[in-house]
Amino acid sequence: MSWLPPPPERIRRLWLPEAGGFPGGNVREAERALERTLSPQTPLDLTCADTHRFPPPESALEDFATAARGSGATYTPYRGDAGVRADVAANLSGFLGVGVDPETNLLLAPGTQAALFAALSVLVDRDTRVLVADPDYMTNLRTVRYLGATPVPIPLRWPAPDATPVLDLEALERATRNGPYVLLLSHPNNPTGAVYKPEVIEAIARLAIERDGFVVIDELYARLVYAGAELRHLVAVEGMKERCLTLAGPSKTESMSGYRVGVAVGPREVVDRMEDVLSVSALRCPAYAQHTLRRWLRDDREFVERRVACYQRIRDRTVEFLRRVDGVRVAAALGTAYLFPDVSALGLPDQEVAMRLKEKAGLVVNPGYQFGAGGAGHFRLCFAQDETAWGQALDRMAEVVTVH
Repeated sequence: MSWLPPPPERIRRLWLPEAGGFPGGNVREAERALERTLSPQTPLDLTCADTHRFPPPESALEDFATAARGSGATYTPYRGDAGVRADVAANLSGFLGVGVDPETNLLLAPGTQAALFAALSVLVDRDTRVLVADPDYMTNLRTVRYLGATPVPIPLRWPAPDATPVLDLEALERATRNGPYVLLLSHPNNPTGAVYKPEVIEAIARLAIERDGFVVIDELYARLVYAGAELRHLVAVEGMKERCLTLAGPSKTESMSGYRVGVAVGPREVVDRMEDVLSVSALRCPAYAQHTLRRWLRDDREFVERRVACYQRIRDRTVEFLRRVDGVRVAAALGTAYLFPDVSALGLPDQEVAMRLKEKAGLVVNPGYQFGAGGAGHFRLCFAQDETAWGQALDRMAEVVTVH
């Protein structure tokens, strides 16, 4: 199309061309190629949970329908309905262990992804140093590059093949020596399922306070933590309420991704600026869907306990199976519904592994490169699937990734 001008620089940055080695020279072309790849059967999508097997709480649909029938406003303030924010703030205060003012500290967003984009849009400028955990959520690095900031990877290290990784605090300490910075990470970690020990969270807080840092922490999976793991909320560490923006929501543990609701908790100045971004982009979180947040964190505790217990059983079954496959190394996730198997023994690029799994096993996975350079040699799978079909899916997976 000759009339179409060349893509602007920010779009070219989004393609991560510096990664190299992909069809068309960028990661988005690689992903499109994977989407187009044919499968011998209807593929089983392991990039997300099976929300038919694990549906949202019934209250979500009830509250949405009640609002849509007339009890909820169609047009709300950009930061969200005041009544909903009051309920959410009260529930979040108890969950996070820190007071949340519904007027100054809280913003409702059309999903945590929109909240993440708005947050980075107001915190970084061209050439701002953004320390990015690696591997971590797939859009983190891309958003940083899109906004023209300078990413600085902070690696996660695997202390042993079957142990969940830990954030490299020495690398973080070195990276924080050069003046103000923004640190971006998920907790629990997506894609590895790592839950950082309280002393790691405290070290992150200490460095932010001492070296003028600000932290954006994605806690979307903070309720999906398994027995034996302890999750410390960064915002609750003394001195961090004004240096931290926490993203959360019911998309994953509660299977409410389709409602497109998320929340951001942070200092007044940051929340105000995020509202400015919403005012020229999405305008607001979907008005009727906002009301599904009223009972979130308050009335769904038994629902979440049952779900986490069920996920843990599937996790344990999956880890036990994969550890019997020649050439596969895998750590049991301490949180999230993901595993991040290391299949580097195959000697194949991540893209090729994902292609083979789709073509030969009918399974769609996320290749490890999507999560940063530290994800090389891995792929991410979501094990929140229907148990009746899961055994056969694992058998097909094993046929593809076994080292012969």
